[in-house]
Amino acid sequence: MLSTVTCRALAIALIGLTLTNSVQGSNHPISNDIVCPANSHVSFVHNSYTYNAPLNKFTDITGSFFNISWYANTTVTSTTGTDNVPGATRSGPFPGAIFNETLTAFEKRSDALLFSYHGKGLAYTMGPGYPVVIVDGYSETMRFQSICGGKATYIDVLTYTCVDNQPLMYTIWSMVHTSFNGVAQTFGATILAGDCPQEAHCDKN
Repeated sequence: MLSTVTCRALAIALIGLTLTNSVQGSNHPISNDIVCPANSHVSFVHNSYTYNAPLNKFTDITGSFFNISWYANTTVTSTTGTDNVPGATRSGPFPGAIFNETLTAFEKRSDALLFSYHGKGLAYTMGPGYPVVIVDGYSETMRFQSICGGKATYIDVLTYTCVDNQPLMYTIWSMVHTSFNGVAQTFGATILAGDCPQEAHCDKN
C-alpha cells in the first residue's frame, strides 16, 4: 500500500500534468519571456481590463495583426507574410524610432482572441523633458476573453521588455495599454468593476 504522503504527491503530480496538457492543447502562448543582453534589464508590465460589451465589439477592431491604428495611434507602413499567421511581420513609425514586430502565436475562437508578438530593439522617447529609453527587445501577449454569458469582455495584456530604464518603461507601456479604453469608448462600452450585467449569467472561467 502506498503511504498517505506518497498518494498526495502522486495526486499533485497528476494534477500538474493535466493542467499542463490542457494549456498546451489550447495553443495559448504559455510564456513570452525574453532573455536580455548584459547591459539591459528585464521589465514587465501586466494590465487587465473588463468592459460591458461583447467580445466581437473588440475583435472587430483589434483582430488584425496588420492593423494597429487603434493601439497608441500607431500605423503599420510595411508588412510581410499573411495577416494573423505566425511569422508575419509588421513595421511602422514610433516616437523617435521605427518598430519591427513578428507575430509568434495567434488563436481565434468564438469565445477568445489571443496573440503574441516579438519586437526588435529601438530607442523611444516620450517627448521633451524625458530621457531616451533604450529598448533591446520586447514581447507582448494579448488575450480578449468573452465573459458574463457573452455580455462582457475581459482583456489581459502582458509585456516583457529588455530596457535600460525599468521605471520609465513601465510608465510608457501602461500608458500605451490605455488604448483599450479608447476602443471601448468608440462603441460606448463601460468599465465593469467586477459584477456582470444583471441580465447576464457570468461564466467566470
